[in-house]
Amino acid sequence: MATIIAPPTEQTTEQATGQEQWIGQSVPKIDAMEKALGSTQYVGDMHVPGMLHARVLWAGVPHAIIRGIDTSEAETMPGVRAVLTASDVPGVNRYGNAVQDQRVLAEGKVRTAADPIALVAAESEEQAEEALGRIKLDLEPLRPILTVDDALDPTAPAVHEGGNLFQHTTVRKGDLERGMAEAAVTVEGTYQTQLMDHVPMEPEAGLAYLDPSGVLNIVVGTQYPYRDRRQIAPALGLPMNRVRVLQAPIGGGFGRKDDITTEIHVGLLALRTGRPVRLVYTRADSLIANTKRHPFLMKFRTGARADGTLAFVDGDIYGDTGAYLSLGPFVIKKSGIHACGPYHVPNIRVDTYTLYTNNLTSGAFRGFGVLQAAVAHESQMDKLARELGMSPLEFRRMNCLKPGLTTGTGQVMNEGCGIEATVERIQRYMEDEGLRFNR
Repeated sequence: MATIIAPPTEQTTEQATGQEQWIGQSVPKIDAMEKALGSTQYVGDMHVPGMLHARVLWAGVPHAIIRGIDTSEAETMPGVRAVLTASDVPGVNRYGNAVQDQRVLAEGKVRTAADPIALVAAESEEQAEEALGRIKLDLEPLRPILTVDDALDPTAPAVHEGGNLFQHTTVRKGDLERGMAEAAVTVEGTYQTQLMDHVPMEPEAGLAYLDPSGVLNIVVGTQYPYRDRRQIAPALGLPMNRVRVLQAPIGGGFGRKDDITTEIHVGLLALRTGRPVRLVYTRADSLIANTKRHPFLMKFRTGARADGTLAFVDGDIYGDTGAYLSLGPFVIKKSGIHACGPYHVPNIRVDTYTLYTNNLTSGAFRGFGVLQAAVAHESQMDKLARELGMSPLEFRRMNCLKPGLTTGTGQVMNEGCGIEATVERIQRYMEDEGLRFNR
């Protein structure tokens, strides 16, 4: 049954000048009914007359020199209408969010197993998939850079020219030496977080077609259509006004659809064939090809005074951004800014390092580096509370940010600081439910 919203009365019209009409109300989601009924059309549901189906051949190895690509057999397969490699890119074979370090199709070198080597467009998905298996690759393996230690090794090969350390940022506050001298208790810890995939229900998909005016239309489940266009047009050798990106319904993004996925590939194939082309990733494609949550290596020393107040935080955060940056420099820098969590620390030294490796690319993922940092700073809080013989909740309540105190970067907190009230509510809940810490 559809939800019917009554027309506004005089009272609600008067309220409409502010936010009262929304706050505290159950407001129907605009697209809730079509989502519930399954009538929403995602790109993978769309069909256009004369549409071709595309598939991507991924490198499958982390680091290699490309010695040769033989597409001759694939080109003669039934139903195949185009097989493209890097030499077929009409514009600049580069794109990327923070830095244009990604290739539309791999050229000269493979930097990750998810590098796209070739594209196929065929009359059916099955024909396109079969043609991928007929493409012959000649790849000369190189030493892969797979860990933080590999990336920091001065003798290791560089993933990109310029070396494997892309960015080093610092957070400084107070006097670290003084804080260390004041500490009655110091704890240390090394923490690692793993690469994680967003796993949106809808895999990435794009549909491209030329309209009668010669404009290339690209329908895609994206989070940033205008930023996409700024990357698509130069790669395809087109002016901006000949590229139109239409944002289709997104079946889950969480940051992973910040980046270019299918857009340039379907656009390239549509230009080459003159026909509409749709590319829908399989789940395997989605898992290998798109950005992840950054794996971190974090080394922390944290000290507290005898009265239980925090004295210092001394930390190093190494972020593995994979073969390409995406938004990695911002994610990893932000983790350093939040390395002390919601706690008041007077003396801080935190350094972050954005590192290239041959692993899968990492980028935006809800929390944007803050969640990884929380693994370290919350573990350190528990260790300090244990060493001081204090309740973990009481230790946090004592040290949490309050109005008038400053964060690690000097921001003065105001009345919107709610961490103390949150900790107190947790404490009351545990008392009411008879819950106790078991360690």
